[in-house]
Amino acid sequence: MLNKRVLTILLIASLPLVGCTSSDKQNIKDGFTEIGHATRDATRATGHFFRDTTKDAIHNAKEATK
Repeated sequence: MLNKRVLTILLIASLPLVGCTSSDKQNIKDGFTEIGHATRDATRATGHFFRDTTKDAIHNAKEATK
């Protein structure tokens, strides 16, 4: 259950959005979407880098032990 402190913080944090126009809110949403997509793409690229590097290391280790 949320206590008074958490509710107060949430209320204060949401106050700037009350004064925003709908286009401002859409711009904020679009900004968060862009950040989310950039984060997803970076995570995917990092994962592919480590996957490929690991495959290369395993392949090189197998070649070295033949």
